[in-house]
Amino acid sequence: MSQTRFASKYAPFSVTIQHDIAEHYATGQSRVIQQMVIADFRPGGLEPFEREFVLNHWSFQGLFQNLDEVTPVPPDHRIGLFDSVQQALEKAWPDEIRELAEKKLLKEQVYDTYIALPATAVPPPWPNYDDYKGTVGQLLKKLEDDGHDLRLVLEYERAAQQRQALIDALQAKVDGFEQEPGREEEQVVVA
Repeated sequence: MSQTRFASKYAPFSVTIQHDIAEHYATGQSRVIQQMVIADFRPGGLEPFEREFVLNHWSFQGLFQNLDEVTPVPPDHRIGLFDSVQQALEKAWPDEIRELAEKKLLKEQVYDTYIALPATAVPPPWPNYDDYKGTVGQLLKKLEDDGHDLRLVLEYERAAQQRQALIDALQAKVDGFEQEPGREEEQVVVA
């Protein structure tokens, strides 16, 4: 699954995804063969769990104060949000450009400037859950043996990983059905 939402410590803030490339001719004319693509971080639009994540990640110095001159104004106006799906719609980006923006932002994350936001408020069952190697049946057995809430695991899996075989198996367990024998042996693929 690709990461679609990022937060910056500053708003407004922009990151150049790709530069203009133009061919210049001897006649004085030129032709743009690659358009500039810019990811714009804008204030507002954070989900409550994203806001909490950002405020725990960064500290904001020099906060404004309310009229009582004691209570600081929350820094929400300083936090920028980039949602690749939303900007792709607004700017009519094809899927290739949206994916390029997501990959570049993930690859070049500068932790003091912008960060990838979590896909869900529900944390994974354990820190390296996403890297689990084994079959769907083995993972279900481990989740049950360790006493994890399968509804929360299902919610996390739908939001963060989207591994359909595991989602189907978890849904069947939550609904009280047993796993299909053939699907039990499918490998859990790390996204």
